[in-house]
Amino acid sequence: QTLGRLGCLCNEEMHVVGLHGKEPPIVVAEEADAILTFAIDPAGENACTSHRSGLMRHYRLDGGKPTMARAWKAHDQVVSDVAFDATGNFVATGCVDKTAKVWDFTGYFCTHNFKGHPSLVSIVRFHPKRLQLVTVADTEIRLFDLKSSTLVGLMKDHLATISSISFGPGSKAGDFQLISGGRDQVVNIWQLDKDKVSLARSVPVFETVEGVTAVATADLKTAAQAGAKQDTFSQWLCSDDIPAYAFITVGSKCQLRVWNPKNGKCLGTIESPHAAKGLMREVMSVSASGNQIVSIGDDMNIVLWYLPELKVSSYIMGHNDEIVHVQFIPELTYTDDNNGGSSCKVSSKRFLCLANDEHPRLVNARGFNATFLRGHKETVLACDADGAWIATGSKDQSAKLWSAEDARLVAEIAGHAGAVSALSFPKKRPKNAKGAAAASKEPLILVSGSHDKTIKLWQLPSPVALAAASSPVDVQKAKITVLGHSKEINAVIVAPNNKLFASAGQDKLVRVWTFPDLKLLGECKGHRKAVWSVAFSPIDQVIASASGDGTARLWNLKDFTAIRSFQGHTGAVLKVAFLGNGMQFMTGGADGLVKLWQIRTADCAASFDEHEGKVWCVDIIGDKMVSGGSDSKLCIWRDTSEEHAKVLHNELAEIAAKDTRIGLLAKEGKIEQALSLALELDRPGQMRQILSTYALNIVSKRLDAEEGAEMKEPDPPAQANIARWVRSLKQEQLEKFIGILDQWNTNRKMAPLAHMFLNIVLAEVPPDQLMKIEGMNATCESLLSYFERHQARVDALLQKTFVFDLVLQSSGLGLSMLEEFDNEPSSALPIAEVTASKETPYKVSGDEKAGKDALKATMDVLMGGSDDDDDDEDEGELDDEVAAAAIAEMAEDNEDSDDEATLRSAPPPKKKSRKKS
Repeated sequence: QTLGRLGCLCNEEMHVVGLHGKEPPIVVAEEADAILTFAIDPAGENACTSHRSGLMRHYRLDGGKPTMARAWKAHDQVVSDVAFDATGNFVATGCVDKTAKVWDFTGYFCTHNFKGHPSLVSIVRFHPKRLQLVTVADTEIRLFDLKSSTLVGLMKDHLATISSISFGPGSKAGDFQLISGGRDQVVNIWQLDKDKVSLARSVPVFETVEGVTAVATADLKTAAQAGAKQDTFSQWLCSDDIPAYAFITVGSKCQLRVWNPKNGKCLGTIESPHAAKGLMREVMSVSASGNQIVSIGDDMNIVLWYLPELKVSSYIMGHNDEIVHVQFIPELTYTDDNNGGSSCKVSSKRFLCLANDEHPRLVNARGFNATFLRGHKETVLACDADGAWIATGSKDQSAKLWSAEDARLVAEIAGHAGAVSALSFPKKRPKNAKGAAAASKEPLILVSGSHDKTIKLWQLPSPVALAAASSPVDVQKAKITVLGHSKEINAVIVAPNNKLFASAGQDKLVRVWTFPDLKLLGECKGHRKAVWSVAFSPIDQVIASASGDGTARLWNLKDFTAIRSFQGHTGAVLKVAFLGNGMQFMTGGADGLVKLWQIRTADCAASFDEHEGKVWCVDIIGDKMVSGGSDSKLCIWRDTSEEHAKVLHNELAEIAAKDTRIGLLAKEGKIEQALSLALELDRPGQMRQILSTYALNIVSKRLDAEEGAEMKEPDPPAQANIARWVRSLKQEQLEKFIGILDQWNTNRKMAPLAHMFLNIVLAEVPPDQLMKIEGMNATCESLLSYFERHQARVDALLQKTFVFDLVLQSSGLGLSMLEEFDNEPSSALPIAEVTASKETPYKVSGDEKAGKDALKATMDVLMGGSDDDDDDEDEGELDDEVAAAAIAEMAEDNEDSDDEATLRSAPPPKKKSRKKS
């Protein structure tokens, strides 16, 4: 009451909302543990909740976000009710185990455990002034004293289950009476003395009582005396010798009634403003002065009342049934420009919402408060809005016209033989204020479609006449009636220029008519199932349709042929609406998705999955969109395309500036700063380029210095300490750097650079800091796996280099030996002579000796030379005869292999002659 907030249960969560419904709710929820009941302390700072698991939880509400302070086990079974005392220091719990407990809320320990109830304890309440506890179990009420832990009184005068209790102030200060209402159609008033309880009066109310509350009359009397005193309750308040309180009941008669506790007379009766036949489940006072009460109905919405007028102040939407239609209420604003003309700006702060009941809701788009349009007797199926007027169609075969300003019924339209399923006003709006004034004097036009397969055009009185009418205008005859479709009609809409009119129905057709004479121009055929929605393009001569076959189609209005088919929904497409630019449209489908489509390419630009059921309705005005569906959820969207494009442009500009800065830093020799900036932008390629350029510059300068080359102009000294740079990295930067190294390690070309950096990281960064990196274990496994691959590849490459050395050395030695025998016949090879006899006058030169030594070393590696061979090599002398034999054998092998290769590759010779290889 102090903060003007109300706690409610919704979807097994506790929601704390403002009484005016303008602030977003504070949600208290526990995952996988539903809230069954709760209580909020008088200061509004703490909440105590009971859960399906049997736990009690303490939440603090003083901050912007609720925080859990403590959880404890209160009972062995489920807790059915919770209540705070007037100080907020104690909390009582009633349980299905037939016990009630009192807890110290600061220490979370049980102070009292009251037993003896005949059944589960459904209600627990503290006395407003004394340390006494009232418990309700089935048909009996018990009063316990906490100081003596004794039963003060047992109240058993009800013959059926007690549904609600409330405390009313007595005639003396500190005295209170207990009002109890039950399903036996009786309200009992009990006098609560300190040590006894007595029945003061029984009031028959002749209805099953679902809720009862007491309101103090002191402040209400002052307000009634200052008011008009037109109703019975206000007149009673102005009389003398009235009791300290009056009580209010709601029940099976769907009425809110005020009673005099002295004589049991009814002081006022108000019909229920709730939907779902008007049944109300609870009523409670939400102000200490008694001038505000709330009622909760079967439609799961909250109605705020003002006393003593007994008038509805506002509505707070709770849990709606399926949302079948939404429609923005356009607000037209005309402004004059400097050229003497004027422009019209369209905006909207409210929208019309149709749930699966008989009361349309006029909802504030910036909060949760709403105004109900009460008048239909059956479920409302269709609606449309034209600035100042709202039209609704219902299953009761009627359409009604309302004033959008004050939600007043101005016209009743009857004539259809079936449910009114579609409505549309003309869509062309006046361009200036003068045109709007002239249009207000012309008759108002409305088109309706029905399940009786007909389309009717209604000519209603002018807006000026409707505004001046004191009672609703009765319209019984339509100006034009045509047979629209062979089956039920699902949608009708007038074109933006008021020249065409389109309808869609269960017969799979979209029909286009002239407006306002309703002559058929053509049919759009192609859908395989019912067409649920149609929409005209605001800029082109095309129309879009949504069908149950899972497609949306675009049709040409000149020849009524299909231009494109848009496929992407996995179920029926239920609604289509164009964006203001005319180049995109939105669709809602049975798969729970809202999709944005590009008309030129037929591509789905975006999909939104906020809904959890069928998306029945979508409406767009300006940069706002509202959607609703079978999940009872209303979603208000805002077009952020321009903002997103601007943010993206700024990000790209910032990245470009940083890229330029990276190049400048690298050119200036500030390698560490350039690496840090490249790491921030996630540019591993640029990091590699910086390091490569830096290394090549260093090598080039040293080579130039060694050769004594003259440099044109010395570059600024580049000093890069990679180890120092690695140590300077923060935890987030280090985590990103390790990820880059892991990525580099998977690339054969980048692996050496990654290994160098990993060596530095492991040497410079403490292990504790490395262990803090998320996913470090997986990274290490990946590194080790690729290390093994790299090592195996290096080993294989090393083996190949030894073979390459052997081939080069053997070939080089053979060529050097052949140089001295160029003039001798090829048949007499000098190598054979060298290997055959030591007497051959051939002298081994120094180069040949070095070649022999290299060959010997290579052979040792390939063939696994012994330690003795190593010792012989260290002694320095290779036996000439052994070397010559090895060289000769290798030369013969080379010659034979070359001859064989030549024979294999060359075509068969015609003559028996051998060519030199």
